[in-house]
Amino acid sequence: MFNYESIFINEDVVSEMTIDDVKNLKPYWNVQIANFKDSINEPVFTLLQMAILLNKKKIVGYLLARKSLDINVLSKHNQTALMIACEKKVPLDWIEAILKKGGDLGINVKDDFNETALDKCTFNSKAYQMLLKYGAIESVR
Repeated sequence: MFNYESIFINEDVVSEMTIDDVKNLKPYWNVQIANFKDSINEPVFTLLQMAILLNKKKIVGYLLARKSLDINVLSKHNQTALMIACEKKVPLDWIEAILKKGGDLGINVKDDFNETALDKCTFNSKAYQMLLKYGAIESVR
């Protein structure tokens, strides 16, 4: 069982989380609380973003189904869950679920690396084509 006194967690904690743990972290769903253990000791990612990075399908699915989840919360580097999902090359249904949840609202936002979600996709992939249908604008690379 996870200790809820600390709101800074690393990938080991997220990897071992149950849905009950995720439910107990509800007050922290929309803030940066997670990072990789070998990185700087400060939160960079939201719980959803870290679950995407770690390919935690059940946690991602659970969070995306929650009305109180703000899909467009940014990471410390101004990345959205959609950007992270595209960069991680997650299954297409995850990207579609993020878009349907409202991830399309920030589809053309640029992160600290001057990239959009479309920039993070493999050119002309199914994910790339889906983002174009949702309004992504192609940039000159």
